[in-house]
Amino acid sequence: MTKKSSGIFLVPILSVSLIGGLAFYLLKYEPMLSFKMIAIIVLMLLMLSVPIYRSIRNARDNRNSIPLEDEMSRVLEIHAGAYAFRYSMMTWFAIFIFRSKFPDSEEMLGIGIMAAAAIYGVTWLYFKRNGIPHENQD
Repeated sequence: MTKKSSGIFLVPILSVSLIGGLAFYLLKYEPMLSFKMIAIIVLMLLMLSVPIYRSIRNARDNRNSIPLEDEMSRVLEIHAGAYAFRYSMMTWFAIFIFRSKFPDSEEMLGIGIMAAAAIYGVTWLYFKRNGIPHENQD
């Protein structure tokens, strides 16, 4: 099994394991789910959908002998990462301004990390759909 084909199967297996572990945890320790827990579960499932979609697409491309990485996809990830870093720093700044609204620091940290991942996903989808801006564009 090559490195590329093992990566194709690794992401869905890890995703299913994470979802299964979360389900077992909730069944054992959280019999009554609060709104906050339901929101966290929905966000987690949304964030897991992107790697699952990309691994399915990579498996299809691998079967059709299409290269998995090209120059455009690398540039897309670099631009999405750069914009996501900039906007997540602004998000962390806002989180620290309103830190008195959070009951504990673990919740504040979790929201910040999930916001950074969501911002990266949104910027990646935006650049994938609209293209990458060039420096000579206005």
